[in-house]
Amino acid sequence: MAKGQEVQIKGTPEGLVICLNPAADFERLKHSLIQQLERARDFFAGARFTFYHGKKKLPAEKAEELLHLVAQYGLVYTEDIDFPTVPAAARSKPLAREKTTVGLASETDAPRAGEPATEVLPAGAEDAVLIRNSLRSGQSVTATKHVIVTGDLHPGASITAIGSIIVLGSLLGTAAAGIGGNRSAVIVAQKLAPAAISIAGVAGTLPAEPLVNGKAVLRAGEIVYLTV
Repeated sequence: MAKGQEVQIKGTPEGLVICLNPAADFERLKHSLIQQLERARDFFAGARFTFYHGKKKLPAEKAEELLHLVAQYGLVYTEDIDFPTVPAAARSKPLAREKTTVGLASETDAPRAGEPATEVLPAGAEDAVLIRNSLRSGQSVTATKHVIVTGDLHPGASITAIGSIIVLGSLLGTAAAGIGGNRSAVIVAQKLAPAAISIAGVAGTLPAEPLVNGKAVLRAGEIVYLTV
């Protein structure tokens, strides 16, 4: 990145990489990002993206602020983009690529004793934030991944996620999945009776009665309820 340049947006086969200058003042960086997104508002809408901040990880609150800013322009955050990339022809041997995530800090980020350095996941597996308790009135969670709650989402509690939301108990609060335009996101709960629900910015009408093993999906621009 050129000296004095706060933001560069690069295209890769997997999506866009928003490169952030780790030496830049955060307010100047944010202003530069807004300018670039405004100039290409229609072109970028719906594109997958990730952030690259060099070896320096953004603080969680700043990462969250930037994620919400970019989501307003219709971009969809993903952690499935590797950067920097190296052309295959230039590689003399396999190289480990750096994961470009600025996801919000959670208990899953901390290494555990005895945990292997690498994980082998089955095809189709994706990262998620696991919450091992219920969320009560006044509590809220905002995540750049899928969210799984092993307890209940009580009235007055809320979850906002770029990915899907899965509640193993009762979902009685507010659930907003697929923020930023992720139309494939779903909301699933053992008991689905939300106070408010939306997917990819589309607000849904509430189910007439609680759904057992209920699932909300976005079809033809409307939220549809199913049973699983």
